[in-house]
Amino acid sequence: MTDTTVTDTGTGYGRKPSSHDARLTEVGPGTPMGEALRRYWHPIASSTALTSDVPHRARLLGENLIVFRDGQGRPGVVFERCAHRGSSLFFGRIEEDGIRCCYHGWKFDVQGHCVEQACELDGGRRRNLARQPWYPVEERYGLVFVYMGPPELKPPLPRFDSLESLEEGESYFSSWLVPGAEVVGLEQDFNWLQIFENAVDPVHASWLHSNHSGFQFQGTGTTGFPESYYDPSTVAERVTYHRTDHGVKYIQRYQDKKGPDGELVDIDWSVELQLPNIICLPDFIRVTPDARHDMLIWVVPVDDTHHRLVFSIRSADPSRLESFVFGIKQNGKDGWLLTDEERQRFPGDYEAQWSQGPITQHSEETLAPSDKGVVMLRRMLRTMLDDVEAGRNPLGVGTPGEPVRHVEAGVFIRREAGDDVLNPTAADTAAGA
Repeated sequence: MTDTTVTDTGTGYGRKPSSHDARLTEVGPGTPMGEALRRYWHPIASSTALTSDVPHRARLLGENLIVFRDGQGRPGVVFERCAHRGSSLFFGRIEEDGIRCCYHGWKFDVQGHCVEQACELDGGRRRNLARQPWYPVEERYGLVFVYMGPPELKPPLPRFDSLESLEEGESYFSSWLVPGAEVVGLEQDFNWLQIFENAVDPVHASWLHSNHSGFQFQGTGTTGFPESYYDPSTVAERVTYHRTDHGVKYIQRYQDKKGPDGELVDIDWSVELQLPNIICLPDFIRVTPDARHDMLIWVVPVDDTHHRLVFSIRSADPSRLESFVFGIKQNGKDGWLLTDEERQRFPGDYEAQWSQGPITQHSEETLAPSDKGVVMLRRMLRTMLDDVEAGRNPLGVGTPGEPVRHVEAGVFIRREAGDDVLNPTAADTAAGA
């Protein structure tokens, strides 16, 4: 029999409609975050995979773009819609000096100049009046970068110490070993901020990637993390969060037999996020203390409900690329091989982040102390927005003559402040963690 004398509390009845934080998540032209992100360079394609064969669609920040390489090897980024009658340049033909539209044969170079109008007298006597909208590009670290912001504010393309200079035998790996993602990166169907925040949320590994779904990081217990790394009862006290010159990082302390003589030592695992969308993630399959950091990942917003992952790895070993791409398994399988039941029983990052919704509903969140990194990141992003709106340069925008940027990520044997050998992360930990 139901007791009707006590009023139920906390039910879903009468709740206000949920909402997302539009300032942080929406990236189209004219939006606060869209305008802020347009102040930075973003990778749009892998240099090695971008050939003069065919053009490629690459939607970024809510704009439909085409990235191509002409017959002279020059990369170009132009609007997809032809400036003549609107046909898609995805169906265009690459030629020595540009891309030619399939509809009427208008040809544009990598800066959008119309160099020929095939069906007009003399190749188009007024072709100089037509201009295909375009964006500046630069190549570095095995990637093609595009700048989509105000031309008068175009900053230098930043440099990072973890990716240069190449040592003997090293090269850049920047192309996914996944069909369809080789040129413009791996696209996922939810908002960019959900995966970017995940990178500064280390405690999820102590549940999602271990206790809930079984150990998903390959190398666990051998070349990677010891099983004790994932202990959910101690992780909160082993993680600290810190501001850096270019963003935010966390340091997670654990113990492992990584010392010179195989003794049990304290290890600091550090991941840094640099604004606006860079993840500095060390190798988690072969965890090697005090090794030089070697990879950056960019979370590039496609539009409000999609993003694309683009990366560059500096290495002499091709297996480093393979371990990154295939280093997380669910029920012993790669994600695209799972059945629906396996996804439910053994969820991973995609399932957890995608299930938040195309854009997570921030009004429905209940944050806890372990979300400190997420809170720090959101505050920094809001400051970035405020700076742009106030006419200031936001954190992370390149400046002329700036030095190569230091990446504060890696795996380090924790040393006391008085030790002879110190690295920046270990010193920072000893001083203030």
